[in-house]
Amino acid sequence: MVTIKKISVNELPKLISLVYEGDNDLFKNLPGMRSNYMTKVNGELLNIYQMAENRRLCYYKVIYQKKPIGYFVIFENTLYSFGINIKYRKKDILLSWWQQLKKTLKKGFNCYLDEQNERAISFLEKNNMKVVEKDEEHKIVTLINC
Repeated sequence: MVTIKKISVNELPKLISLVYEGDNDLFKNLPGMRSNYMTKVNGELLNIYQMAENRRLCYYKVIYQKKPIGYFVIFENTLYSFGINIKYRKKDILLSWWQQLKKTLKKGFNCYLDEQNERAISFLEKNNMKVVEKDEEHKIVTLINC
């Protein structure tokens, strides 16, 4: 069973590193991923820190069998950033995590993703989120949980 725990922003670097560890497909499919691993980790952290300048973010650690396996970041009713280590991306674990995540957000929450993040978009769509907008200029897809 997956549990979540609210954490401080100081725990994020380690968790984001954990999420990207061993995920070679992620590095070849997303823009800018051809750069080194730490550049991507630091880039994700920078995005989160910049968003925190304008929004009140909440940070969560995802735990499975007493081990951290991922994280997610939310603000208002928006899923901002998330990830699970590739070793734990199994259907039962992901579904358990998804149920825990949904409990922290209100029905109708949204998520904004880079259009090239097809894997995450597909996962969200399989879990009843609908694409409601595609911003062609900024290459951002908006999904909403129905």
